[in-house]
Amino acid sequence: MHKFLIRARTPLRVSFAGGGTDIREYYETHGGAVISATIAKYNYVTLRPRDDNKFRIREENFGIDYSGYINKTHHNTDKSKFFNAIMKHFSPKIGFDIMTHSDVVYGSGLGSSSAMIVALVGAFNTWLNLNMGTYELAETAYKIERQDLAIEGGKQDQYAATFGGFNFMEFSRSNVVINQMRLKKSTIYDLQFRTLLVNTGSTRLSSHIIKTQKTRLSDQKILDHYDKIKSLAIEIKNVLYKDQIDELGPLLAEEWSHKKLLSPGISNKAIDTIFKLAKKYGAIGGKLLGAGGGGYALLVTNEEHRYKLMTALSKKYEVNAVEFVPSGLEVWTRND
Repeated sequence: MHKFLIRARTPLRVSFAGGGTDIREYYETHGGAVISATIAKYNYVTLRPRDDNKFRIREENFGIDYSGYINKTHHNTDKSKFFNAIMKHFSPKIGFDIMTHSDVVYGSGLGSSSAMIVALVGAFNTWLNLNMGTYELAETAYKIERQDLAIEGGKQDQYAATFGGFNFMEFSRSNVVINQMRLKKSTIYDLQFRTLLVNTGSTRLSSHIIKTQKTRLSDQKILDHYDKIKSLAIEIKNVLYKDQIDELGPLLAEEWSHKKLLSPGISNKAIDTIFKLAKKYGAIGGKLLGAGGGGYALLVTNEEHRYKLMTALSKKYEVNAVEFVPSGLEVWTRND
């Protein structure tokens, strides 16, 4: 076996506004806009090249541990369509071992599954010396997930994981533009102090929710909500540039009020209870992250209520401070 390994990691993200407008069926006609930031929760991929044509894939999050031969057709089994799509796309000529790790479970609303594909693409890019740029890396991950695997979803997560940091993203039929935001350090630090991540205690398959959303895109009332969500992404971008964090909470709450109306599965009584409790103890706004139905909620509070809010929510939920990170996909090699 080769005496070196390739390691890749990708950060997860919080999306402040615009989620849903990055779905192809919407942005190809109307144009999409999303604002998001990457956080200090990661996916990791370790790739060890082999000297033979065997492969072994281990992903403990799903209890996956299987092996085979890369030159045999039977490697296209249902044991992991996820990895088989990667193997089919890159078609390596020699064997390898892969092991993955994630700081969160899939279905968290933090873009974890897309970030994992970006990490895999990054590892193969380095191993096979493909020299892909950031846009190409993100687009390759998007095509593998949305086209090859036919998993319903948008386009923001692959780009967030690849580029990292605070990004205002614009999507259209012809291209994607990633505007990397240069915020003041004091804005970022204060935003970290005033935001909290709350685990709702349930995960969900976002593809089911998004599939339902897409069936409603012919409804003008639904399109009006998408348009408002898109405009709120622009408003939040301006608020952050102006260091007006007091205005962020109400804007997130407004975005959430529109997002809940996109599909019946986005919210439920248990999720509504979290936001009512948060408001009672000093949250000035917030939203559920990802497609909805579970995962993490992002809350904004202030100095006066931060401790009280954390204490109250921690009695029933997992509450995390937020740390924003500037880097996206990172790949390195080392001796094994």
